[in-house]
Amino acid sequence: KRNGKESVILTLIERKTRCQLLRLIEGRDADSVSYALRGIKREWGACIKTITADNGPEFTALNTAFAGTETEIFYAHPYTSCDRGTNEAHNRMIRQDFPKGMSLDDISPSQVQATQDRLNQLPRKQQGYCTPQQNFEAEARRVRRMAQ
Repeated sequence: KRNGKESVILTLIERKTRCQLLRLIEGRDADSVSYALRGIKREWGACIKTITADNGPEFTALNTAFAGTETEIFYAHPYTSCDRGTNEAHNRMIRQDFPKGMSLDDISPSQVQATQDRLNQLPRKQQGYCTPQQNFEAEARRVRRMAQ
């Protein structure tokens, strides 16, 4: 059983474009998650409108991490993975490279980045056979123009 000390992969999925952001973090605790989210916020803050998280203790500081932004935080119902269906489907794809139960302590951030890049370059039928990366970049440009 996990004690919060093993490295884990934090996954965020942009709902409209299905683009994934993956970050290797030091542990499954609120401080590690908050640290990673602050970095993501610096990079993509204006583009992140909502976050839906599960009710794990590692997500208790989400509101603090996104304070001062327009990002809305939602929490899935306990034991209801269908509230996060897209996330669960993407986690299955991530497990092709990092099987469930595998220790991530010896995995490098560049390996996680390679998985992120591979998944974001897969054309999706529901996206008109464009890639999530193409759609995300177009949406990010649109959002940044609107924010100016």
